[in-house]
Amino acid sequence: MSKLYQIEILNISLEKVAEVVNPYPLNNQGVILKYSNELSDYGTCTFRVANEDPLFSIFGDIVIPHKYHVRIRRKGAIVWRGAIIDNPSRNKNYVEVRAAEYLFYFDKKRVNRDAETVAGDGKNNYRLFNTGTMASAVNSIITEMKNGFGSQHILTNMTIGTIENPNYPANFATPAGAALTGAWNFSADVVMQFDYHTVLHVLKSFGAVSNADFDLDENLQFTFKRFYGTVRLDLGFVYGTFGNIINYDVPRYGQRMINDYYGLATDDKGGLLRIQETDSTSISSYGLMEGSTAFSDVINNNILRARLKEDLGLLSTPDSAPINITIDDKTWPIGTWGVGDIINVKIKDGIIDFNGPRRIVGITTTVHNTGKELAYVQTNKPRDDQLGA
Repeated sequence: MSKLYQIEILNISLEKVAEVVNPYPLNNQGVILKYSNELSDYGTCTFRVANEDPLFSIFGDIVIPHKYHVRIRRKGAIVWRGAIIDNPSRNKNYVEVRAAEYLFYFDKKRVNRDAETVAGDGKNNYRLFNTGTMASAVNSIITEMKNGFGSQHILTNMTIGTIENPNYPANFATPAGAALTGAWNFSADVVMQFDYHTVLHVLKSFGAVSNADFDLDENLQFTFKRFYGTVRLDLGFVYGTFGNIINYDVPRYGQRMINDYYGLATDDKGGLLRIQETDSTSISSYGLMEGSTAFSDVINNNILRARLKEDLGLLSTPDSAPINITIDDKTWPIGTWGVGDIINVKIKDGIIDFNGPRRIVGITTTVHNTGKELAYVQTNKPRDDQLGA
């Protein structure tokens, strides 16, 4: 294996047990390692160990899911760490190891539910957020989760870092029509409710309605921010003779388009909630395309409106699809940019002509047995307010 990377197996205390020196290839092209990082979600890592590797005869079965962990170093620096979650194949040639970053466990713990006020009132079937800031809600959820896992779980080592309170998105209002602006506070006008959902689901829902991001880093420090990453418009990914993009995919998705969008939900008393959001520019350019979605976990008009606006931004034009690019190790060094960053992408190739800012939402890195790296970068269109973040 190239000296550029080290694959380390760790015990439950995150102490190094062994190093995988000669990984078995993942495919016929000689790829030996694949790992990813995701924005507000967990990435994964995959490699294989030959059945006859001395690692097994010396240390035994040290790739058992949830009992052992993986740490990836690049030039000595930690670039990925997580728990082994699968051995998707164990055959006469190799054992395949799949690991996930520790946010994975956020999806293995249900959020605490409220206590009954009166016996049989059903409040112990859901968690209601109708007072306090979103920052305080996040802090409570994470603390409860950590305590619920117990002292033997890997997340007992987790710490809470920066927890920022987001602002209300545009167009939040009281039933009387008064605008709600500034720092997010749950109230009778801004309510969220979850029943038997996981902590990861709740955090993603918070992020979706408030445009916030969250992360659990390699040191097991959790952060929740209004914006995760850096605006790097000086950093350009360019396709062409002197560019650094070696392949790209700029799809157009017209089949899924909606530019007149209804959201339906019910409030906590069973009343119907109905919000309409439209994109007049899209209607003028492409014609009317109506759609609707029923949201089972929304009980408030403001939250319903926020969900619609987030969805509509990804559905109202064929060009709002993700742009995926492939770059090699001759471009901007891996580690100088990452998920959450906003960079500039320029692709001029025949009829395909794109030049504009994109936000990195996922990076998958593959490593060849020669040490050659390729990074597959998924990008979304950033919101206008993020360009000044």
